[in-house]
Amino acid sequence: MLVKIAARQSDLARIQAFEVGRALRKASPDLKIEFSFRTSLGDQRADDPLWKMPEKGVFTEDFVADIMSGTADMVVHSWKDLPIIDRPGTKIAATLSRADARDVLLVRRDRWSKIWGEVKTEGAAASFRVLTSSPRRAYNLEPFLKWALPWRQPPASIEFVPVRGNIATRVKKLVSVTFDESFDALVVAKAALDRLLVAGKYGEEFSLGERELRAAMEVVDFVVLPLSVNPAAAAQGALAIEVRSDRSDLLSLCEKIDCRTDRECVEAERRELSKHGGGCHQKIGVTVIEREYGRVEFIKGFTDTEITLDSVRLLRTSSKVSAWPKAKSEEIFSGEMKSIDRSMIRADLPRGSFMVSRANAWPTGAVRVSGEFSWCAGLETWRKLAAKGVWVNGSSESLGDSELPQIDTLAGKKVAWTRLTHEAAAKNEKRKTQMPSLATYRVQIAPPDAKELAATKYFYWKSGSQFQAALKVCPSIANGYHGSGPGHTHDVVKASVPHERLAVFLSEADFLERVKR
Repeated sequence: MLVKIAARQSDLARIQAFEVGRALRKASPDLKIEFSFRTSLGDQRADDPLWKMPEKGVFTEDFVADIMSGTADMVVHSWKDLPIIDRPGTKIAATLSRADARDVLLVRRDRWSKIWGEVKTEGAAASFRVLTSSPRRAYNLEPFLKWALPWRQPPASIEFVPVRGNIATRVKKLVSVTFDESFDALVVAKAALDRLLVAGKYGEEFSLGERELRAAMEVVDFVVLPLSVNPAAAAQGALAIEVRSDRSDLLSLCEKIDCRTDRECVEAERRELSKHGGGCHQKIGVTVIEREYGRVEFIKGFTDTEITLDSVRLLRTSSKVSAWPKAKSEEIFSGEMKSIDRSMIRADLPRGSFMVSRANAWPTGAVRVSGEFSWCAGLETWRKLAAKGVWVNGSSESLGDSELPQIDTLAGKKVAWTRLTHEAAAKNEKRKTQMPSLATYRVQIAPPDAKELAATKYFYWKSGSQFQAALKVCPSIANGYHGSGPGHTHDVVKASVPHERLAVFLSEADFLERVKR
């Protein structure tokens, strides 16, 4: 069988088409494939900001005639470029396993060190200038950037500057101009950057572009932007394969490579965006991810009808919280037990890249050097680390140890992580990731009151060691109702608590809202 695959002619679009071709050949080894590439309306009007274009599907609409006429059998699109309303006569036959949906911020290292980071000058600093044409990114990132970077001298403002062109063009605009005329940062989709940084594996024609992009990465620092503050454009990172709706042969062929779970998440994002009008002019980000404990939705932005959106919620969960009896305030424990010792046992850090669950695990005055990375468990820790002067590359967003950084491609190497933790945890904990631990501080919990614990029925745990300390004093708490985030603490509690009395929550506030009378 011969299949003709069409796509836009940019390097990224061709790479995406080749990914689909490889997947199809793997599923159907006898398949023969031809590729054809050409420009779209969005490519031809490269100087116009996307949000100013009135047309729907400016990168995809031109290919409909090719599918309908048989010039092409299928077209490979970035899902996020497709119009929200389905097109008559065609169908999305499949989506591959989704790449990383997040955005990434690239910051020029020379300007950061001389203006914002290491050297403090007198007087108010100028604007920190960020290249992006996305209203969504500008709206969501302005408040975040004010605290997420380790400013020595905060800028007078965060300025977002429109930019068009492919990824290579935008990165070149960031790094190639002179210091005095330069922009400070650029925001791009991580999935696109990841693909282009390994483009050479798809053919020699991409090798030069890969080398140039890799050279640019040597002069920038990066931050992987958290979904809870900057959800991606709906369907970002996913590839869609469009065919004629009456081509049952192609529908059957594509079914073999369809990632159903990722497709359902993408479709859920697009349904949410459609409620608010859709389109790249909207200041709305929405990302849905599927995990073992449930399906999580991130949505944030500002609609045309002046509705503010800002939530992170479990759309679907495996826990049975709805069956729990409601709690009185006096029956609930949440927060942290008192510590009688929380002291540092190190004054510095060795060279390396570090996972940080709590900000007090980072020794005062310790700094990260170029080529090393820092990752935090949640945004509260991020905020505290940035205030200490630590450059944070990203966060697991309180979703647990399974949320790995996925930055090896950006870093250009396999990153070896060490977890910074307290002394007892470094000795006793065996995590699923088998990541080495480094003890930087000591924590000793004050003995909990057994009578108070016995009178408590509902618990929200932020620490596995605190749960174990409470369980040792009062074993009957195992019969209570227990909540935690989806990470290591949940695994510790799960070993001692019946499944029906244990649930995952995305925050302490979520726990309290759902269990209180």
